Amino acid sequence: MVAFYEMNGLQVVNILKTAAIFFAMSTVVEAQYAATEPVNPSVKTGFDTITEAESEKFLRILTGDGFDGRGTGQEGYIRAAHFVAGRLAEYGFQPIGDEGTFFQNLPFRQVVADSSASSIKIGDETFTGDGTIGFSLVSGSQPISGNVVMIKAKGLGTRFEDREKVDGKVVVLVTENVDPRFDTTIQRGNPAAILSISEAKARNQPTQIRPGGSIRSQGIRAEIGRKHLERMAKALGLEPTKLAPPAEEGLEMKALDAQAAINLKAIERGIAVPNVVGWLQGSDPEVNDEYIVIGAHLDHLGVRGEELFPGADDNGSGSTAILQIAKALHANPRKPRRSILYMAFAAEEMGLIGSKHYVENPIKPLSKAVCMLNIDMIGRNEEKDDEPASENEDSIHLVGTKHLSDALHQEVLQANQHVGFRFEYDEERVYRRSDHYSFASKSIPSTFLFGGFNPYYHQTTDGLDGINYSKIANAARLYYLVAMAAAENGKYQLNEPSKP
Repeated sequence: MVAFYEMNGLQVVNILKTAAIFFAMSTVVEAQYAATEPVNPSVKTGFDTITEAESEKFLRILTGDGFDGRGTGQEGYIRAAHFVAGRLAEYGFQPIGDEGTFFQNLPFRQVVADSSASSIKIGDETFTGDGTIGFSLVSGSQPISGNVVMIKAKGLGTRFEDREKVDGKVVVLVTENVDPRFDTTIQRGNPAAILSISEAKARNQPTQIRPGGSIRSQGIRAEIGRKHLERMAKALGLEPTKLAPPAEEGLEMKALDAQAAINLKAIERGIAVPNVVGWLQGSDPEVNDEYIVIGAHLDHLGVRGEELFPGADDNGSGSTAILQIAKALHANPRKPRRSILYMAFAAEEMGLIGSKHYVENPIKPLSKAVCMLNIDMIGRNEEKDDEPASENEDSIHLVGTKHLSDALHQEVLQANQHVGFRFEYDEERVYRRSDHYSFASKSIPSTFLFGGFNPYYHQTTDGLDGINYSKIANAARLYYLVAMAAAENGKYQLNEPSKP
């Protein structure tokens, strides 16, 4: 989920009358929450395929080995995209992306260091080669040199404030258990480079360039592999033990006599950053050119330096839910009258880039879109200082449904009679922070299910511990019903524009 915005709501209109008929009562189905009504037999088979066990299975895969937090431009994201594409093929969706694939590629570029052609020289010692040296914050090929300043820090409470003392210097940084923003604070002092010792082999961390964007020169982050620590200490004129963090919490800074010269050779290249797109053809040829969009962003923060951000809640949970919806649509004997456009968005964490790219380059006419159903972060119970997670087992935020069409809002309420969420409406401030907003900006009625913020948001701890699989399954059940109703009924009436 991305940065904070606000938007005013619009007026309300009536719900399509056929929705109540579509969700007529039938046999009882099991659901997490009390006081729910049974669903119509015509949608029951698909509804019953959505289970907590299936939610756990999919989420374990999306947060597991090889997917590595699904970072934009990283291999883990590509593997996740291929996994989703394989499931869509299994569930009867057609590929409608580039060159007959399930992928709509975004025009991303990447700058990455060529370690075999680059070098780091400290005193009389030269370090070069893959695994020996690695780079991040790469803006292009460049030579850099400067006097060396060593900064050692330990403890989450340790702060760096002497920015002027690192201006133009090569900073050798040794830290232990510091705030993740510690490096950024040093970077603001405009050092020529920040040099550290890697945990094992040194690695290159590519820098992504978003569509239409460029990289500002921000200096260089570099590292030398740990097995070369003694050589590095010798080059700096130090004993190896001096390249250890402070014994106690605090900060030590010392100007050294050594000089460093970095010769960076970088390669710029195009990279694969795809939206995953699949099309389930509607059963009624008279209206199957119209469609319902079901989406969730697949990306998260991935691997950053030595840290892995699994993104179980954000947004492995939403990706899991829409996979279950796709499976339910496939399993149900009665197919939707109108078509379904399935979208797993790329680069949401960088500013809704994947969904923005789609609406500016639509594969299917936007004028034929009935509505957009978006899910983002529904795997955890909302948790605040004054609101424990235990109070939110069955609650979820319903965001944005009244902005363009109160008819869609009422459709969601009707479907919820069969699921039983306690809807909350106090998070409209996030209305512009997830991918539905790209569609809403094109006047497509949209709705957004959001579980609420919690202490794991954008942290390395957002793994499987504490995930509410029932909430994921029930979000999928809810949107499955809404999608089937929307496919049956067609376009929702838009609200009257607000009067000044």
